[in-house]
Amino acid sequence: MLALFLNRESRTPLQLQIFQFYFQAIQQGDLLCGDKLPSIREQAQTLNVAKITVVMAYEKLMAAGFIKSRQGIGYEVTFTAPMRSPPAHVPSAEGSPPIKPKPAGVSTDVYAEMGRECYCRMGVPDPNAFPWSSWRKWNNAPSVLKEQLLTRYHSPNGLFSLREQIVRYLNLSRGINTSAQNIIITDGIQEGLSLLSQIFIIHHALSQNKKCHVVAESPCYSGAWHLFNYYGADITSIAVDNHGLCTDNLPEFETQLCYVTPAHQYPMGSVLSLERRKSLLTWAQRVGAWIIEDDYDAVFTYGENPLPALKAMDYHNRVIYMGTFSKTLGPGARLGYLVCPDELLPAVQNMKALNNNGSQWLLQQFLAELMQNQVFYTHLGKLACNYAARLALLRDGLSALFPEGKIDGATAGLHLSLRIDWSPDVIAKLRQRCLQAGVRFDTLQEIENGSETAWRQKNSDAVMFFGFGGLQVPHLRKVLNVLEQERCALLQQ
Repeated sequence: MLALFLNRESRTPLQLQIFQFYFQAIQQGDLLCGDKLPSIREQAQTLNVAKITVVMAYEKLMAAGFIKSRQGIGYEVTFTAPMRSPPAHVPSAEGSPPIKPKPAGVSTDVYAEMGRECYCRMGVPDPNAFPWSSWRKWNNAPSVLKEQLLTRYHSPNGLFSLREQIVRYLNLSRGINTSAQNIIITDGIQEGLSLLSQIFIIHHALSQNKKCHVVAESPCYSGAWHLFNYYGADITSIAVDNHGLCTDNLPEFETQLCYVTPAHQYPMGSVLSLERRKSLLTWAQRVGAWIIEDDYDAVFTYGENPLPALKAMDYHNRVIYMGTFSKTLGPGARLGYLVCPDELLPAVQNMKALNNNGSQWLLQQFLAELMQNQVFYTHLGKLACNYAARLALLRDGLSALFPEGKIDGATAGLHLSLRIDWSPDVIAKLRQRCLQAGVRFDTLQEIENGSETAWRQKNSDAVMFFGFGGLQVPHLRKVLNVLEQERCALLQQ
C-alpha cells in the first residue's frame, strides 16, 4: 500500500493533496487498473481528516476518469494508460546525435526582469493604460457573439469588425488610406516581423539560392535585428543621425527589405525628415525593395504638425506598415496589425494561417467596439495628456542636469535619448550609483545587439535612454533627484 502523508503547513487544501497524490500514483503506474483505494472511513481515520475531505478528493478522481465506485467493493482504479518510468539503464546505440539548434538572440530591450527600482524602461506604457472599467462592463454582458468567438475558427486575417475600425483610425491619425482587406491582425509587431522574415528571408534563400539582402537602421530594434540575423539575411546597417536614416548611404544594388522606424527612431528617437522620406521611397523603387515601416509608438505625438506616415506618402505600394496596440492597451494584449500591399496579401495571409490561425478573438471584438463607440479615442486623449506632462518634466529636468548633452525623441513616443560626450566608464559608474539608489536607466551598452557598429564608427558619444510611459510623475521626480545627487557626487570624486 502506498504511504500518503499530508502537509498541514502547506497552503494547498488537504483534499487537493489527496487528489494530487493518487493522480500522480495512477499516472505513473504505481496504481494500476483494478487496484483498490482505501475506503473513505479508513482513509479519513488514517489521515486524521474529516470524511468529507476524502469524499471530495475521490469525487475529483472519479470526475477525471481515474477511479470508479463499485457497490460492495469500494473505489478501484479504472485508468488503463499509465506513464511508465524509463528503465534505470538504457543501452546506447550507434548513430548520429540529434541536431542541437543554435538559439536566436533575444530582445533584452523589450523584456527584462523587473526589480524594485524605478526603471525608466523604454516602450512601456502606463500600468493603468488598459481600460479596465470598459472591459469589465463589456466582458460581463452576455453575448452569443462572444461564445462564437471562443468556440469557432475565424479568418486568420483577423475580425473584419476590427479591421474596419483600424482603417478609420489610420486615416484619422496617420493619414493612411487603405481597406480592411489589406489589414492582417497579428500578435503584436513582433509576430508581424516574424511573418515577413519567414516570407522574404527564408523563401528568398530557398528559391534564389542566395541570401536575402536587408537594410536596417544602426542602431536597430533588437527584435528585428535578431530575427533578420537568425534567419540568415545579409544585413547592411545604415547609421542614423538627427534626421533619421542617412539615406545618402543606402546601397545601390538589389535589396529585398528595408526596416525603418521613421516617426520615432528606435532607440535614438530622431524623426526621419520629409526629404529623406521621399529619398527612401525613390530608392526602394530603384532597387526593388519593400520598406517595413514600424510605427510602434507614433500614436503619441507632442510637436506641432507631425509628419505623415511613410505609408501615407507611398504612391507605388512599396511600404508594409506595422502598427500595435501595445502602447495604448498594454503589451499583454498582444494585438498588432500589418497593412499589406495587394501583391503581398496572399503570402502574408497564408503564413499567418500556418503560424497560429488567428489572434486573440475576444480582445479583437472588444477593441473593435471600443473604437466604434469612440471610447478608445477618449482613452487615447487621456493617455496623451498624461504622457505629455511626463515628457515635459523629464525633458526639462534632464536638460538642466546635463546642459552639455543633447536630448532627442521629444516629439513622439514614450522615451527620450540623451547623448553626451562622456566616457563609457563614467556613464557606467553613474548608472551603477543610480541603481544602488533605486533608479535604473539603460545605455546603448545594455541594449546593444550588433546593429550599432555603423553608428559607432561615426559617433563617440555615450547614450542614455529614459522611458517615461511606465512611471508616474512622483517616480520621475525621484529619477531626476537621484540623477542630480549621483552626478554631483561622481563629478566631485
